[in-house]
Order: sequence, then structure tokens, then C-alpha cells
Amino acid sequence: MFQEAADLAIIVRSDKPESVYPAFILATTAAAMGMKVEMFFTFWGLKAITKGGADDIERNFYEELRSRGFEPKGLPRLKDLIAMAQGSGSVKIYACSTTIEAMGISREAILEGCPIVGAATFLAKHGKAGSKVLIF
Repeated sequence: MFQEAADLAIIVRSDKPESVYPAFILATTAAAMGMKVEMFFTFWGLKAITKGGADDIERNFYEELRSRGFEPKGLPRLKDLIAMAQGSGSVKIYACSTTIEAMGISREAILEGCPIVGAATFLAKHGKAGSKVLIF
């Protein structure tokens, strides 16, 4: 499942738009710059890679922006960012097995192409490889 060390490891633990959007924007930007990226979604962040989860996060974000008097402009759709990341060939997206079990999320609810791994597997690789790690 894991190959050589990624240049950048991103851990997403929140489903807040201010966490999920930057995580995917940085991942897709790094991929466009030729970097290998691995993303690990755990706890509430797992919602972003569940079926329908990106739509919920985006809808809540747009509602919040509008309630504060802003009109969202220039932001890509969250599901498009996810598709870009998955289609880049440089970004791997993983779901946390412990979170799936603890929260009773079915494996079928996770987006296709997102393997399920444990935290120890993810961290063992990146802790020893010297990957740069970002946490959202």
C-alpha cells in the first residue's frame, strides 16, 4: 500500500471548512509542483472522504459565509478538489481504521480509492522517513 516516503504528509482531524479546504488546496498544489503527498483522515475529518460528506461541509461553509455577509467567490467545489487530488497520481488519501470502527462508519461509506489504514501504519512511515507533516 505504501511505497516510498511522501514529501508531505497531511493529517486531517476536523471537518471544519477552515481545515478541510486548506488541506486539499495544499495537497493539490504540492502535487502540481511534483511533490508526493499522503493524506490521513481521522476523527471528524473523516467526514470529508465519506460519500456526501464533502457536499455537507461545503453547504455549511457557504451558509456560514453568507450569514456573515460574504458571497463565496473563486473557491473550487470541495468535491472537485478531492477529485483533483485523487486524479493527480501524486496524492494518496487514507481513512483511519480506528475512527471508522469507533464511530461505526461503514467501509462502504468511504469514497472509492481511499484505503483504510491504522494510525500506527501511517505514522511509522512518515515519522521515520522525515516527511513534513501538516495537521488540520
